[in-house]
Amino acid sequence: MDRGYVYVNKTNYLHNIEVLKQLSDKELCLVVKANGYGHGIEWTVKTAMEAGIKWFAVAAISEAKKVRAQSDELRVLLLTEPSLGEIDNIEKYNIDLTVYNDFFIDGLAKSGKAFNTHIKIDTGMHRVGCEPEDFINLYEKITSSKTINLAGICTHFPLADEEIEPTEESIELFKQTIKDVDTDSLLLHADNSGSSFYNFDPTFNLSRVGLAVYGCNITPAEVVQDLKPTMAIKTRISNIHHRKKGEAVSYGKALTLERDTTVGVSPVGYGDGYPWSTFPDGKVIVNNAYCNLIGRVTMDQILYDITDVEANINDEVVLLGNSENNELKITVFDIAKWNKTIEWEILTNINERLERVEIE
Repeated sequence: MDRGYVYVNKTNYLHNIEVLKQLSDKELCLVVKANGYGHGIEWTVKTAMEAGIKWFAVAAISEAKKVRAQSDELRVLLLTEPSLGEIDNIEKYNIDLTVYNDFFIDGLAKSGKAFNTHIKIDTGMHRVGCEPEDFINLYEKITSSKTINLAGICTHFPLADEEIEPTEESIELFKQTIKDVDTDSLLLHADNSGSSFYNFDPTFNLSRVGLAVYGCNITPAEVVQDLKPTMAIKTRISNIHHRKKGEAVSYGKALTLERDTTVGVSPVGYGDGYPWSTFPDGKVIVNNAYCNLIGRVTMDQILYDITDVEANINDEVVLLGNSENNELKITVFDIAKWNKTIEWEILTNINERLERVEIE
């Protein structure tokens, strides 16, 4: 090991897919945007294909290309309208489109090319999506087109990971909005990692799941679930030095040492996506012991207190995951709490500077 590795756990990933499959009869569409939530988009797709997953959702044309490269048989859903300048790429890579604006649908029609589309209705997120009263107009425009196929209708919940009642209200609005159109041959999808554990309305036949498949339980429903973490991050001790009480380390001299301290240094930092704000609350695990960060995270290195630990150069350091004896752990939720942010940001910020290694 030089700087460190991101370990992606194939067994846990496949396990989580099976847990999600067992929730309902809805087909799964795995969200693999932001480099597969930091796991590596190619790995997430290829591994999920082994479990029979055929639908994948992305946020960018560049991501769609990477998914399509894995198989011509997959369905790739772009979650927002791209620029009309991407029409050739959309056709070339056979990308399903989420649509919600007249001008975009008109642009597709004018191109004369064939497209699969999914109308998105705004049922409360107020980000993208057509207003419910505009749905029929878009529906008729697409279904009367000779080249644009309507493959589905969808929405997105703003509070599914926090509250059940507002999500149920969004579901009812969605159902009322589409009640006068023929949906027998369409994919109807709304669920995400939160609502998949409690929305069993038979109206829907596809679920778009992101964070849950990577092992994070975010549902507000009181349900028994067995999701397992799919990522661990480990590095090594690259330097050890000793500082006197009253000294301080790293940029800003942000913490004055309250005792003579043995300092461990590891070659991972915010340049790898390990958050700058992990200090002062953050910890790492060294030889089955928690060690507190004692200075600001730098671009390429972190510093922590190993005074009470038997440690040597090249000993393993756990940034995310379990200790060797499995008695201690650092979770995505822990790192998010230390940084006063959300779990999604922690995972998606882990960039490609650290090599991914598959484990089982």
